[in-house]
Amino acid sequence: MIAQTRIIIGLAGLSAVFATGLSLAGFPAAFLVGPMIAAIIVAACGITIPLDRRLPPLAQSVIGQLMAHSLTLKVLREIVDQWAIFLGGVFSVIFLSFTLGYILARLRVMPGNVALWGSSPGAATAMTLLCESYGADQRLVAFMVYLRVLLVTLASSVVSHLAAPVHGPLHASQAAHDLPWWPCLAVITVTMLLTPLVRFGAAPLLLSLAGGLVCQTILGLHYTLPVWLLAPSYVVIGWMIGRRFTRSVLNHVWRALPAVTLSTSILILGCALLSWPLAHIAHVDLLSAYLATSPGGADSIAIIAASTPINVPFVMAMQIARFLVLIAVAPAIATFLTRFIPDQARAAASQVGRNPDNA
Repeated sequence: MIAQTRIIIGLAGLSAVFATGLSLAGFPAAFLVGPMIAAIIVAACGITIPLDRRLPPLAQSVIGQLMAHSLTLKVLREIVDQWAIFLGGVFSVIFLSFTLGYILARLRVMPGNVALWGSSPGAATAMTLLCESYGADQRLVAFMVYLRVLLVTLASSVVSHLAAPVHGPLHASQAAHDLPWWPCLAVITVTMLLTPLVRFGAAPLLLSLAGGLVCQTILGLHYTLPVWLLAPSYVVIGWMIGRRFTRSVLNHVWRALPAVTLSTSILILGCALLSWPLAHIAHVDLLSAYLATSPGGADSIAIIAASTPINVPFVMAMQIARFLVLIAVAPAIATFLTRFIPDQARAAASQVGRNPDNA
């Protein structure tokens, strides 16, 4: 217990150093990126980061509230009116992602089903949980999806820093000081009570988002998110991402790391190119279109978007739409594409997955 406390204190101190430095440098989401980098350093040194199992769902429910604040009834109506634009943007990113995953499978970089599940452009937690029931190596899939989340978060933070002035890492909570915050706590409390009953990795995020939408659009409640609730949630999300990159996992996938990193970089670049026509078609600024097509985790993109002066509702709407579509179609796509991978390639790649020394 004492050792775990020391690890958390050390991690918190290192996180504070990185977060402060990034914040002073003007980077958006410093309270997310700083702790994420700190957690990667600690995990890569072979130190297990003890994180209470209640903290991740609590942090996700807070981010769900942050996302709900952007999706007003007016925005939801605009989404319905422009459904073709949203579906086009969503399926373009999905097509590009699974194409790259299929190429990785054909090149035997990763086992075929792992490469396909790991190429999913979002819903990282859900994909990690679902893949095992379809015969994919959960640890390898987790590595791929969280490497993508890591690289996308870093790239989005840098691009947002260079492309637009930052309001501040917690600016979303600084508006409307006179509004109450108790409805936010009420929704989060209900979410935490319901989460154990819904066995789904993204349940806290989706339940909190749904609760926030009901409060705002149906009940007409307008409330704010307190800083003291947002800041720790940003830190926990950062730690959740970073703690995945343990020494054993990195050793297990060391030989595949360059190819997977290159594939993810191509995906990021491809989505950036998709944002150009999307910005013109949807009549939004280029940075908003970039973050909307960004294949990262919806929670991390929400944090970055909330600290950047862009069209946050558009970004959140596109991210949530892709998240929901992925939950519905990703298993079918991965299963379908696996059939077109040559048997000898799948057999050879599966051997790599079972032997850490060859990964």
